[in-house]
Amino acid sequence: MDSYGNEQSAGTPVQDDELSIVRSITGRMKGFLYRQLNDANFTVVYATPSIETLTGYPSSHFVGNAVRTLPSLTEPEDEGYVLDTVQSALQKREMWTVDYRIRTAMRRTVWVREMGGGMFADNGKLLYLEGLVVEVQGERAAQIASEKRLKAMTASTNTIIGDVADILRTIRALSILSFNARVEAARAGDSGRGFAVVAAEIKRLADDTDKLTKQISTNVKIVQRVMAQE
Repeated sequence: MDSYGNEQSAGTPVQDDELSIVRSITGRMKGFLYRQLNDANFTVVYATPSIETLTGYPSSHFVGNAVRTLPSLTEPEDEGYVLDTVQSALQKREMWTVDYRIRTAMRRTVWVREMGGGMFADNGKLLYLEGLVVEVQGERAAQIASEKRLKAMTASTNTIIGDVADILRTIRALSILSFNARVEAARAGDSGRGFAVVAAEIKRLADDTDKLTKQISTNVKIVQRVMAQE
């Protein structure tokens, strides 16, 4: 008996219509529905034909893992993240939503969002994993992009700090030379007055640059701390 109270058996027009509706809906999007066993290879029991629209591979390649498995599409860098998310949801008997990258038949990387859940027997045994996978630029994509920007910014600011350290060493050397020059100018008396003025100006510039450079170093470190908290 269906949801409307009509009796039906396998292969009835009502079921055929429902299957037709599912295929029609999934056929209009870059995504697919799947069911797979909870075995070592996650053997695919069913995948809508629309899987070919997203991946470039026909559903016949996946059913029974005839040619390839669904997990084989996942980018290696994302495999652990996806598995941890799914296993955590299964343990809690909750639905999962996870964003990750897949590699298509054309070797193109595509971001997808998977929404799925486990189908359990009355005795609590996990029978199937079922879900919907659609192409999307999701939260995980933004997170990874942010992490890459953070790494790039950190590398850049580390370089700045290194350059600042070199400048500070140069400034200290100039300060020492300026001090020595003033000493020698004092010994030279009147003939060394002009040189003393130049040495004093070098010392002033060195002091001003030292303050500015230290402030730059402080500001860069503040930026690094802020980025690390994001």
